[in-house]
Amino acid sequence: MRPILIAAAFLCVCGNAAAENMVAEFQGSGNRTTAEFRVKGPWIIDWRINSDYNKMVSFDLDLVDGQTGVLQGVVVRSKALGNGVRMFNSNGRYRLRINGSFVRWHLKIIELTPEEAERYTPKTPR
Repeated sequence: MRPILIAAAFLCVCGNAAAENMVAEFQGSGNRTTAEFRVKGPWIIDWRINSDYNKMVSFDLDLVDGQTGVLQGVVVRSKALGNGVRMFNSNGRYRLRINGSFVRWHLKIIELTPEEAERYTPKTPR
């Protein structure tokens, strides 16, 4: 009977596993343009910035076309430490352009299922 309980517990844990797919991960400091990555919508950029300083920090993160470098959108502009998530629905080849002062940044590109994307969609009050 005990092996059946262990198997049942294992199935419950595995059945709740997320279907997120990590496409790319970047970390560093200062200014940089990342390597190109391919992604299918919906997807998110999960960003985090840290620093040894609380003032004078600056972090600008832009999404650019992977081949041409043309700006596709601003992801975040921040003068304070923190983290966040930004969701996109488009497919494509992209790069991230980072301009950072006095910060260490960590970025994850994650593809989502439609069900997962629903959790990231802001709800408007009725």
